[in-house]
Amino acid sequence: MDYQYKSSLADFDFEVLNSEIEAYCARDEFLLSRLFSIQLIVEELVTNILKYGVPTAANNMVEIKIHREESRVILAIADNTAAFNPLQIGEPDTSLSVEERQIGGLGLYLVRQKTASLHYEYRNGMNLVSAVIE
Repeated sequence: MDYQYKSSLADFDFEVLNSEIEAYCARDEFLLSRLFSIQLIVEELVTNILKYGVPTAANNMVEIKIHREESRVILAIADNTAAFNPLQIGEPDTSLSVEERQIGGLGLYLVRQKTASLHYEYRNGMNLVSAVIE
């Protein structure tokens, strides 16, 4: 039982995506218990693609897959914007107050906190990010 969502960046719709993810997870108690983490990770990573992904073509797209393997969830997010490794973004200094902190990086920090592992690769013109949630 896998989930897949594919859309052009121009037509991407978080409302539809979140509704579909909720329906997918509702069928499985294990997935439902990880719904918040799944949605947070997908939202943070896809938001970065939508905001910062440098278009390489008129038909830029994003694809999200969710797969359950025993006691873990594998998220795979692919896009065909310019190569960008989100794992190279440094962690924010959370010891500083909000006013003292530099803007950016907190979303990826949260993603790292919610995942057992996070992997990036650029292959065949595609950014590929996979995240494992236990």
